Amino acid sequence: MRIDSVQSEMHRLQGVVLFFVLSSVAAGLATPLNGNKCESVKVDELLPKLPNITPGINDTPQTGPICGEGSCCSESYETSLSIYSQSSLEKFVKESVLKVASIIETRAKKFDEIFRNMMESSKREFHDMFERTYGKIYLQNSEVFSDFFNELETYYKKGSVRLSETMDSFFGILYQKMFTVINSQYSFDDSYMQCVHNHMLELKPFGDVPHKLTQQLTRSFVATRTFYKSLMRAVEILREVPNLRLDERCLNDLTRMQLCGVCRQEMGVGPCSSYCSDTVTVCLKRHLQLSDSWDTFVSAIEKVADRLNGPYNVDAVVEPLNIKISEAIMNFQEMGVDISKKIQSKCGTSGLKRPKRNADYDSPPDDNPEMEIQQEKVKFNSGKNKKHKKVQEKPEQGPSLEKVIEDIKGKVKSTRLFWDQLRYQYCNNDDMSAALSADGSCWNGTMVGSYKIREFTPDPTETSPLVTGHIYTLSGLSDKLKKAYHGQDVEMIDDTEETFVDGSGSGSGDGDEDNAEDGDDFESDPVFPKKDEVKEPSPPPAVSSTASPPEVIRTSSANRNSMSLTRALIQYLLPMVMVWFGGAIKDLL
Repeated sequence: MRIDSVQSEMHRLQGVVLFFVLSSVAAGLATPLNGNKCESVKVDELLPKLPNITPGINDTPQTGPICGEGSCCSESYETSLSIYSQSSLEKFVKESVLKVASIIETRAKKFDEIFRNMMESSKREFHDMFERTYGKIYLQNSEVFSDFFNELETYYKKGSVRLSETMDSFFGILYQKMFTVINSQYSFDDSYMQCVHNHMLELKPFGDVPHKLTQQLTRSFVATRTFYKSLMRAVEILREVPNLRLDERCLNDLTRMQLCGVCRQEMGVGPCSSYCSDTVTVCLKRHLQLSDSWDTFVSAIEKVADRLNGPYNVDAVVEPLNIKISEAIMNFQEMGVDISKKIQSKCGTSGLKRPKRNADYDSPPDDNPEMEIQQEKVKFNSGKNKKHKKVQEKPEQGPSLEKVIEDIKGKVKSTRLFWDQLRYQYCNNDDMSAALSADGSCWNGTMVGSYKIREFTPDPTETSPLVTGHIYTLSGLSDKLKKAYHGQDVEMIDDTEETFVDGSGSGSGDGDEDNAEDGDDFESDPVFPKKDEVKEPSPPPAVSSTASPPEVIRTSSANRNSMSLTRALIQYLLPMVMVWFGGAIKDLL
């Protein structure tokens, strides 16, 4: 009996101990280990980068405006956290976008610099070779070639001329100049020269050089200019994107994702990676709308770059300009007699002025009563069969245009899917990646657990005028690049004259009033001499002109100047006339 009572007493003691143990465990499960206090919240885990903001930690969990029930962060502190979340994302986006803009801009400007240097080099080589070859005849007419190069440079800089018209005008003027030089023993009036000009196409005095050179120059210059201008316009778009602001819903979601887990005492547990990317997707919904248009633009840039390093290689067209134009002149020289006779048969002799006695002219006027053009071969300083050679090869200086184009192509290509990948890059940056957790057990916005990926469907109505304008501009640039790729003419006036948003432009300018913009002009032309600067070369050439060259008809430039004058009169004089007219009527009344 005694043993039984002792065992019974021991069982009762064990039961009491087990009761207290189970009670303690149950109390521990029902109540946080911190005694329902906020002592475990570490401020340095919340906001280590904003030391100037005074932390506001509640003594006990409250219901916050952003983090909701159980937040240990005060209302004012949650607002501060929201501001921090906004600045963090906006700073990341700005730095990422401006980095891309800087990469493209640096290389585009290098491309522009090399192209301009190439044009200057081509002008100098042209002048040197033509001065050696054609001597005084060239120097007396050098403005024809100077104007030609200026037109090419004006097109590249401002796009205010049509290259096909420029080429037609150049060869038309050169044709008239050559005709008067070859037939220098006669004088021609303006009407006769107009007749000469009218028959140029059918006579083809320069052979097929004008057609081939016009085609090569046009497609190469159009592609070169469109390529450069499109890159610079894309840089402008990139620099404007950081102006997009995040909406309030995004800020609350962003704060809840990044910081509310700590406010609710989930220490050491970061947001789920998919939760982060989904949240940032909503925040960058306007930025993501640029993705398709940007990727299309990138593809267009790549294709034009391939053309520029292939059949549209502008260096291969510009560098031998002196050889090609000299070939055209030699073709004219070779066919000069036949051309002069055909011109006389078509234009008659009524516009010819009787030739003067000249030491260079063997037949006296009385021996040519019918005024028949008797043309002699013009003797230049170098013969037709003499090949033009460069004095010396140009030293290799820095990267070539071809290498820069290839570099640009690679850098732009790397930005494909840039806007789509921006959200993932943010979630993987140094500030976020340390806190991110696998999707199995992580902060999902309400608790620690798994996260179910949300499918984001963009709302087309949720956009901004800035984004809409950029999408339209990128589409317009892609269309222009596509035209340039196919060798078609592209109408893209200089940025100061065209709003690229409308995607339109005219092929003609209003004059040269903007040709002296600071920092945007080609260097002043030191190559081609003016008429009053022409000096007698030594030795002198065999032929000299006794008649002043006829007035050259420049159809396209004359129209532009006329339009410019008319527009100026309407813009400035019309208001003055209307004011005077209104005052006169008032006096009569």
